[in-house]
Amino acid sequence: MTLKIDEKEEELHKRHEALTEVIYNNPGMLPNRYVYILTNLCNLKCDFCFMDRKYNPNNLKAEDWINLSEQLPDYARVTMTGGEPLMFKGFREVFSYVAERFDCNVITNGLLLTQDLCDFMLSYPKFRILSVSVDNIGNSVRDIDPVQWERTEEMLKYFREQKKKIGSSASLDIKTTILDENAEELFDIHKYCVEELGCDYHVFQFLKGSPIQHSDVMFKFEDILKESKAQVYERFETIKQQFRKIQQYNIEHGNVSFLHPKVGSLVTEDDSPMMDYMNVPFYVRENYMPCKYPWSSVHINSDGNLFSCLAVPMGNVKEKSLVEIINGEEMARFREIIGKEGTIESCNRCGWLKPKIR
Repeated sequence: MTLKIDEKEEELHKRHEALTEVIYNNPGMLPNRYVYILTNLCNLKCDFCFMDRKYNPNNLKAEDWINLSEQLPDYARVTMTGGEPLMFKGFREVFSYVAERFDCNVITNGLLLTQDLCDFMLSYPKFRILSVSVDNIGNSVRDIDPVQWERTEEMLKYFREQKKKIGSSASLDIKTTILDENAEELFDIHKYCVEELGCDYHVFQFLKGSPIQHSDVMFKFEDILKESKAQVYERFETIKQQFRKIQQYNIEHGNVSFLHPKVGSLVTEDDSPMMDYMNVPFYVRENYMPCKYPWSSVHINSDGNLFSCLAVPMGNVKEKSLVEIINGEEMARFREIIGKEGTIESCNRCGWLKPKIR
């Protein structure tokens, strides 16, 4: 059967890859991917989440995010996340400013979605992806009340119907964190996300190997070189079996699904859907390609601290301009290490890792 190819996602991925090469080879050029951590607060308390979730009165306000957005290059792409971004009081104001100018995505747990909010986001042609976290059928692993999740399911159905009705190109992306607790359910979760929730594509995310990755708590610079230890999955063989089932299901039905990091294919038979070296506690740099994403992608924390991917502050956007931070000493120091080493200890099981072909 011919696979359904998500052309929009493939195009966006290729564009980011191409821009990464250009930015990497042109010192001083601004990144193209910006992750706005609008708030570190969340309406859930998932055990596997690294977020601190403590209120900070000094966090950026809507006008601060808009001021930052005014400094972005015209080729920028913005992802709004948290915490739970829909808890940010100025969400609509920031979203409106960004989505009028740049391609943008929203990552949410979905619980605060409303019909009005779906209509609002879908009214912007540059709104590309609504990404919702679903870690088992009914999302009970996140300790969500069944009635509350049933309402969220209705909102996702409404989102699908409305985007089709108005001809929006926005996609519904479902992300599932791979856990020992859901190991036996991964295939059923996939079918649920595809058949019941109607996602355009489904991403399976391995647990991070270091708390310094994409954290709302800042670390010392020297921490990036310290040995990290990823959780070893006790049910890894079951996980591999589940992904083989998912792979065959996708081939038969033409669905789009990814592993994050991409250590195998879930849509073709010519690549193993799992590599055993993903389930080791310590990082083996030789297994992975050098990473260039610190040149093309940055995160801005809710308190204004900017960092590339590992939560080491490069400067605060309330105190310095974007250009000053990107071309500053701390960013240069960080990039020099990554450029020399390729990847480092804190990259352990990062979703952006690229495995070497074996």
